[in-house]
Amino acid sequence: MGTLVIVESHFGNTWTIGEAVASAFPDATLLRVDNAPKRIDPSVNLLILGAPTHAFTLSSADSRASALERKTAGAQAARSGGFRASATGLREWIAEASIPSTTKVLTFDTCVAGAGPLFGRAAKKAIKSLAASGVNARYGATFWVTGADQLRSEETERAAAWARGLKAEE
Repeated sequence: MGTLVIVESHFGNTWTIGEAVASAFPDATLLRVDNAPKRIDPSVNLLILGAPTHAFTLSSADSRASALERKTAGAQAARSGGFRASATGLREWIAEASIPSTTKVLTFDTCVAGAGPLFGRAAKKAIKSLAASGVNARYGATFWVTGADQLRSEETERAAAWARGLKAEE
């Protein structure tokens, strides 16, 4: 299989980043967290996990329910465009996942621009949760959305460039 990208997304922003990342790897499979296997096959060399930042951390059932009620331009565009929000979160997936020790694991997140680096990020919380499960993971990147829950225009290309850099490291 090679590369597996698993994404949690509520307004399509993190999914769009996941698509850009996966496009850099000819062998990549992109999956919604809802459909991701709990046991990662040993043939996966690189596992990339992406999630939106909710209240400076990974989403919870409460924050996902709150996201469904948002009336921002990004939330409304996602709904009217037919985007289906993740029903479960990366937090829950990590708690149940079995990842081979030979699999390289990277995390990324989306976050509202302007939230300073002193605050938490979903990708960094994911690393802590993975470490608690015995998985060695590395922080990849944060991609920015506006306060209206819309992906900043330059972020898709920045995600693709980040992923091409990862591909070059292989």
